[in-house]
Amino acid sequence: MRQSATGRKQREDGIFDSGESGTWPNILGGVVIAGCLVAIVLDLVGAGLSDRVGLVRDTISNLAAKEGNATPVDELADTGLYAFAAAVLATLAGLLRWRIERLDWKIGAGSLAVVAACVTLIAGYEAYSGGDGPVIHYRLVYALGAAFPVAVLMTAGQFYRINNALGIALYALGAIWVVAAPFLFVVPTAWDGAYERLLAALMLGWFATMGLMIWRDPDTRRHVPADERS
Repeated sequence: MRQSATGRKQREDGIFDSGESGTWPNILGGVVIAGCLVAIVLDLVGAGLSDRVGLVRDTISNLAAKEGNATPVDELADTGLYAFAAAVLATLAGLLRWRIERLDWKIGAGSLAVVAACVTLIAGYEAYSGGDGPVIHYRLVYALGAAFPVAVLMTAGQFYRINNALGIALYALGAIWVVAAPFLFVVPTAWDGAYERLLAALMLGWFATMGLMIWRDPDTRRHVPADERS
């Protein structure tokens, strides 16, 4: 029993051990954190420069949607979404690099591919804002809203084994998202921009945490039982 507790303590301490260094973990973790920061900054700057969109009353998609010819504000918003999509893909690569064999981990990591695809299409496909073609924006939002909590909740179990407090926090974040996200569609339109950005802050918080984990622990496999990794 004492040996098991000691092993767990070593894993908890080790996950935040930044003594190791590695090029790929640093690159991937840096891309995740930078992508989140770029998305935040460009959303704020874009809304500040726009004369038709506000942070409280209009969603991020409203800011990115073009009316007629593209404007610098539209391009800023799209660039922010593309930066976030890059952060999602870097997170996917970082989680897969740890080669954890748990089924829930694989499902959670794989769902990030859906998140990245949805964000990219929301930024790049403008048919929903008035062009020709099928209206897919809300379908993408639904898919994104479902895939993200799957990623959070399915990977939280492994993080709980490594660090109990972190795992509990991730489970709580996923549960909050599941409860709160559907209300986006019933919030008064005068406030839906603020509500969406609150949800986005929760999402960005998770990705920033993953970026930090990827950056600071280049070889998480050392902290995972042998039967749960390849």
